[in-house]
Amino acid sequence: MVKRLQLDNPGAEIRTWRAWKGELPGDVRDADAYLVSGSPASAFDREHWIEQLGRFIRGAHSAHRRLLGICFGHQMIHQALGGRVERTAGWGLGVYPVHLHQRISGLPDSRPVALYAMHRDQVVVPAEGFELLGGSKFCPYYLTRHTDRVLTIQGHPEFTGDFFHQFLTVAEAKFDEKALAQARRKMRDSDDGEVTCQMLNHFLLGMNETRRKA
Repeated sequence: MVKRLQLDNPGAEIRTWRAWKGELPGDVRDADAYLVSGSPASAFDREHWIEQLGRFIRGAHSAHRRLLGICFGHQMIHQALGGRVERTAGWGLGVYPVHLHQRISGLPDSRPVALYAMHRDQVVVPAEGFELLGGSKFCPYYLTRHTDRVLTIQGHPEFTGDFFHQFLTVAEAKFDEKALAQARRKMRDSDDGEVTCQMLNHFLLGMNETRRKA
């Protein structure tokens, strides 16, 4: 994740907390920005660590820290800030296209954006104050922003084709045959992970690349 988001440079100090093991920063001001990553858990699970993480997200948001949520993190931020997450009937698995509702610096503006995805849960009611940047018929609230301080995305821009192929090989028993077949077909399509990771890098470093183009 750190390498894919190009954060492995002398200008960025990276720390990791394993929230599912009860690890969280002692103070929301311990970092300028927080990335809430993917997880096999659901944002609506009634587990103690998820409740703790929700409280931390609310505190970090109130303290004006930058927050980036990817997949579970996207859902968790919305759930913690008053939105709603639910489980859908089918899987969002593999590369699928997402329409951008406004032009975003660094991302394609002449076609939909395509990223690897792996989710059944999704945001069905966004938290108050969030702006919808992109979505699809299957996943309407795919990419959202709250001012210049919170950015959330349902897809996995940090996934590469090789990683996703290996993941499907190991975890294929989790998915139905139709979803697997479709995901493997879509792996032949190109994805926009690299340019999206660059955009997320700029957001985490406070460069505000998600602002509208003129």
